[in-house]
Amino acid sequence: MIRAWREAAALATPIRHAVFVVEQHVPVALELDELDSSAWHALAYLNGVCVGTARLFSTNNVAHIGRMAVLAPCRRQGVGSALLSTLLQYAQNHGLSPIYLNAQIAAIPFYAKFNFIPEAAIFYDAGIPHRTMRLG
Repeated sequence: MIRAWREAAALATPIRHAVFVVEQHVPVALELDELDSSAWHALAYLNGVCVGTARLFSTNNVAHIGRMAVLAPCRRQGVGSALLSTLLQYAQNHGLSPIYLNAQIAAIPFYAKFNFIPEAAIFYDAGIPHRTMRLG
C-alpha cells in the first residue's frame, strides 16, 4: 500500500523509530527528514498489523528508495521483499529510472536479489556502513 506522508506517518514513524533509533542507534534527529513530506511511503502488514515501511522519492525522474524498515519479529517473512517490490512497481508505473538506494552493507545481498548493483565506495551514514546501489 502506497501513501503520502500525511497518511503514512502515524504507522511508519513508530516502525522507523524501533528499527533505526532503538535497534541501530541512529540519532533521533537524523531519522525523520525533509524528504518524508515529498516521498511516497509503502506500508506492509502481517495479520492486519503494520510491520514494515519504506519510502520512494524522485528527483528529475530518478527514483531513490530508502528508510526500509521491518520490525525485528517480522523479518524473514517476505515483508521486506513485498515493500521493495511495491516501490519498484510504483517507480516503473511512473516512468522513474534509474532507481538508487543506499544499502547498509549487511543488506546488499537482499537488494542484489532484485538486481541492484553496488556502485562507488563504502560510506558511513549515521555511523553505519553503506554502499549506493543502482537498478536500471
